[in-house]
Amino acid sequence: MMGTEERLNGFFKNVVYAFFAQGISLLLSIMMSLVVPKMLNITEYGYWQLFIFYVGYVGFFHFGLNDGLYLKEGGKHYSQLNYSVIGTQYWMSILFESVFSCAILFGSILVLEDGRRQVIFIVAAAYLVVSNATLFLGYIFQAVNKTKLYSISVVIDRVSVLCTIGILIILKINRFEPFIILYLLSKCVAFVYCIAMGKDIVFARLCSIKVAWIEMWQNISVGIKLMIANIMSMMILGCGRLIIDKIWGVESFGKFSFSLSLTNLFLTFISQISIVLFPALRQVTVEKQKSVYLLARQGVALFMPIIFILYMPVNEIISVWLPQYQESLHYLIFLLPLCIFDGKMQLLCNTYFKVLRKEKRLLWNNIFAFVISLFLSLAGGYIFQDIYFIILSVVVAIVIRSIVSEIYLSKLLGIKVGKYLFQEILISIIFMIAAWNLESMSSFIIIMAVDGAYWFMNRSDFKLFFYRFLHKSSIKK
Repeated sequence: MMGTEERLNGFFKNVVYAFFAQGISLLLSIMMSLVVPKMLNITEYGYWQLFIFYVGYVGFFHFGLNDGLYLKEGGKHYSQLNYSVIGTQYWMSILFESVFSCAILFGSILVLEDGRRQVIFIVAAAYLVVSNATLFLGYIFQAVNKTKLYSISVVIDRVSVLCTIGILIILKINRFEPFIILYLLSKCVAFVYCIAMGKDIVFARLCSIKVAWIEMWQNISVGIKLMIANIMSMMILGCGRLIIDKIWGVESFGKFSFSLSLTNLFLTFISQISIVLFPALRQVTVEKQKSVYLLARQGVALFMPIIFILYMPVNEIISVWLPQYQESLHYLIFLLPLCIFDGKMQLLCNTYFKVLRKEKRLLWNNIFAFVISLFLSLAGGYIFQDIYFIILSVVVAIVIRSIVSEIYLSKLLGIKVGKYLFQEILISIIFMIAAWNLESMSSFIIIMAVDGAYWFMNRSDFKLFFYRFLHKSSIKK
């Protein structure tokens, strides 16, 4: 058994690797968000974003197998895994996903009339197999606390994308098709790396199909709730995006997606921390789980409001760099609260629902939020015919989900968070009103004053956060 100090050092090393991987991802995100739309016109960028939107859903074709393995094996050591049984499931999953890929490929050729959308679905069908095969091993690495391997695979994928898209930019390619093909090839490079690192599983002696199928079905039964919860989570935003594409077309879809990509620059960091937290929390006592929750919650409360201050300089820079996306900056005013409320959901709520094995509660919370988003988005699209109504609808749904989830967890863990919740909602409302109605400098001064007052009122909590964080006391077993 590892000692406390060794476990602690391992945790912080994983955090460092995760942040390094996400730093590379941030560079890619900046290129995707700021450079690619400079190279492609609004229509081409809209198709590019449509591809990114669709491939975001291919991970659900494992039907919860990856999630089940992640939950079941989480906290174990790599050497404790049954390589033969997991390896057989791996090859069976690739077989099944290949069948789905072929169905999507032929279906898109037969049904779609738009040749450019056909290309998107054909490349996405190939991406489905490669991505899920890579994710299978990535989930295993995360579950057994080999986050370093997963982070390196992310770096390889992102660097490959950066290099290939950089070449396209140098060559001044202004069509979206080469971008999506190279995006697929970059995932193939990461796939090869994961196979090399997970060779004990991939090339293990196959067990009987019956044994593997029983194990596979058990993992799917465990993971299906988490997978559906993830689908519902993505569809909270996804249904609004689909309605915008259906009613206003690919150009409006691209503008809305551009504003979402800016919020994702921040949220990607949050997701990486949650990856490291899960296996670490599975190895500590309930009291320490509560302690980590409180530390992380204080960190969220301290740093999240900074995102509103950053809107003003981002607005000025993008207005000059990408003037054709001025409308997207208006959307961003109402989308920025996602950084706080979706960020908390990813870092705290999702992680703790998994650790405490409350997947069913997570599922119902996401379904509830999806239903709110769907009905309000449909009303915004077909009754009010207003994109801003749709944007506010998805934001309201995500805020409600975050509040409901956090109140449930705080009661479960015996921690009070009501003060933070009220203050974060108030700051978000003040920001949206100020940024929408006032010119940049005036709104910037107001939000600086509001954030300053907020930090002053909570100064004792934040001092405690820095003390506990620097002493690493919250994650010692």
